[in-house]
Amino acid sequence: MMLRRALGTTRSTWVAIALAALAGCSADSEPERGDGRGRAGTKAGAGATAGTRAPSGPGGSAGSWNPATGVAGSGSQIPDPSEPGESCGAISQQATNQRRPADIIIAVDNSGSMDEEIAAVRERLNAFSQQIVDSGVDVRIILIAAPLGMPVMQDPFDFDDDSDENLGICIDPPLGSGTCPNDSQAPRYAHVPTEVGSHDALNLFIETYPQWKAQLRETSTKTFVVVTDDDAEDGPNDSAQAFETSVMGLTGSSFEGWSFSGIYCFSECPDAASVGTVYAELVARRKGVGGDLCEQNFAPVFDALAKAVVQASGLECAWEIPAPPAGQSFDRQRVNVRLATAAATTDLAQVQNEAACGTRAGWYYDDEASPKRILACPQSCSALQGDLDAKVDVLFGCETILRPD
Repeated sequence: MMLRRALGTTRSTWVAIALAALAGCSADSEPERGDGRGRAGTKAGAGATAGTRAPSGPGGSAGSWNPATGVAGSGSQIPDPSEPGESCGAISQQATNQRRPADIIIAVDNSGSMDEEIAAVRERLNAFSQQIVDSGVDVRIILIAAPLGMPVMQDPFDFDDDSDENLGICIDPPLGSGTCPNDSQAPRYAHVPTEVGSHDALNLFIETYPQWKAQLRETSTKTFVVVTDDDAEDGPNDSAQAFETSVMGLTGSSFEGWSFSGIYCFSECPDAASVGTVYAELVARRKGVGGDLCEQNFAPVFDALAKAVVQASGLECAWEIPAPPAGQSFDRQRVNVRLATAAATTDLAQVQNEAACGTRAGWYYDDEASPKRILACPQSCSALQGDLDAKVDVLFGCETILRPD
């Protein structure tokens, strides 16, 4: 998520932040320095816990930490400048809530029995992507398939012709360029020009990864989609478990929580080369959307897939830290994060890194030494994604609260 323009675009705001950072709290509230990071504690009022401030909550009562959750038990943990001795004056800037981006990787079987299905993908991919965009999700589509004009192997039992140049795919504008074979319009749409045989989809997802991994976003949801009238065979990824293992072994982007969907044959039918047993297992294991190719009714399947992608793209749990104007400096030790959901408003404490989050609330920098982004711990991220109306405030100027682990 990008922080709103107010987060760092006015010189006066950053001057105020810089002054607060230089002045810190007033002399009678000088923070105690308790650990190597220089901010384990502050003015230790009655009942204050090491690693936290002596906060002022509603009615002026001091808050406390719940060690089971890592958040304030009552009141605010950020010093209130209206209280005696508290003059650090944190400046609050609200982060913009945006859905996580979505990256969708589609493999389409180019074999000779797939002419109607290939035509359906050509026809519907633009509307499918636009439906996702209209829901507020930044989507990128990677298509693995032979382009129009590339000779592909026909049905081996069709002895009249051993190739067919009409079994490829090129996508019209606005998603694609409409020009074959170079219809890619990165980063929104990238075409990997590779023939997909009857049994090859799962293997090609993995084998072509070096050609499309640059299109992925670290924080995006990842969805694999296969369109075929056959099943996975004859390769290292011809089982659901083997494919899962290969996906989780890919490096260069996070595939945590990836899903698998497809249009394949649920049972024997005139349009089926084979029942998609492996694909059905992957859809069940990865909580995806399955469409029965035997029904030859593709619009509802693409609609259901678009809705699933949008639903999976909850609010992103990372926020960019803007660069201060020339002559100013960003103080990484004077940043705090406040999360407001329908259930409660809590001030989150910082932890060293994601590994230190555990099962409790908190936040951390992407790089402690040279931070560029603020990230929520998984527990806090879940709370945020469960409430699309949640608000996140980044507060500058007061000493960072550390979680007392």
